[in-house]
Amino acid sequence: MTLGLLAWNYRESQRLRRDMARLTESVREAEEDRRAFQQRIEEERWRTQKERRAFQQRIEEARRREDELTDRLAQAASGEVQALRDELTATRGRLDSLETERAAAERIIQKYGAGVCLIQGSYGFYDAAGRPLRYKLDAQGEPMRDAAGSYEVDVAGKGALQTTVFFGTGFLADRRGLILTNRHVGEPWWKDAATEVLEGEGFRPRMLTFRAFFPKETVPLPLSLERVSVSADLALLRASLGKRSIPVLPIEPARGAAVAGRPVVLVGYPTGLEAILAKADAGLVQQILQSTGTNSERVTEALARKGLIRPSTTQGHIGDVTRTDIVFDALTSEGGSGGPVFSKDGIVIAVEYAMLPRFGGNAFGVPMRYAIELLRPPAKKAPAPRARKSP
Repeated sequence: MTLGLLAWNYRESQRLRRDMARLTESVREAEEDRRAFQQRIEEERWRTQKERRAFQQRIEEARRREDELTDRLAQAASGEVQALRDELTATRGRLDSLETERAAAERIIQKYGAGVCLIQGSYGFYDAAGRPLRYKLDAQGEPMRDAAGSYEVDVAGKGALQTTVFFGTGFLADRRGLILTNRHVGEPWWKDAATEVLEGEGFRPRMLTFRAFFPKETVPLPLSLERVSVSADLALLRASLGKRSIPVLPIEPARGAAVAGRPVVLVGYPTGLEAILAKADAGLVQQILQSTGTNSERVTEALARKGLIRPSTTQGHIGDVTRTDIVFDALTSEGGSGGPVFSKDGIVIAVEYAMLPRFGGNAFGVPMRYAIELLRPPAKKAPAPRARKSP
């Protein structure tokens, strides 16, 4: 065996070792991602069950108090009767209110849940020459990190495209395929500090994938941005519905529909995929993750094929109404942005856009008057007058 062949064999064996090491590391990272994803799913399942138990407990406590007051009233002395009757009336009122709210949520999700979609997309950044930012790789083909531990990107990078994946909620507001959501969902880079830095360096965001997953639909619908509001965090998207029978949500056009203290039902996809997977059978979740890994696009497609894309509902009450906001306390989180806020009568009165979990769990919705303005077709510009010929 010649020295040249020995050297080639040595280099080849070293290359194989490096490849195996990279493969082993990739498998380890994928397994860690899968375990972390499953952990988030379990946490979401536990949180959902806790909220359901808490609501049920409020109903049961009201029923127990009603029974207790009824028994006391039957044996009360004459001086206690009126006070007990008043408390019993108030207790029955609370119980009726809780039962009504629960029934309203069930009615709303049954009638309009299929019109509330999960929005999923991804975007990257491109320079003026149309070159995308890619991850930089070291001599071993591994993504490079800077001193702070962040991955390095450059248009000359040889790695995968640097992309940002996002989720949100939207709902069908017009039979023509117009979907209402937040502007920060329709343009996920809007008012984003990292985007502003990149734009200052000459890069522009570009949507790579943008689609809507409606309940009862096994395939996603491609989305395009129709227009955005200049006065509120709202955007109008367009999808081609074809012959699909997707319910259009009723929108409240009248002022004064939102009043402090009244109950609301929020419908959407808080926490994105985790909430959807948390409602599915644990064995099915394991099967999906084993076949798709933790790639969010593939996971969502698998959920749609199995008919598991279904929105969640949370209930609360309006805390305040201003010209620009409806403040309410129905629980939500990232991914719920763009969700419709229903009155107990089943009318959309706001579009949820933000939350402050550290301040009593308050959430904020854009009043529907802004959405109605956005849904109106833009006024056509009058043609410029023709110059008159001189005689």
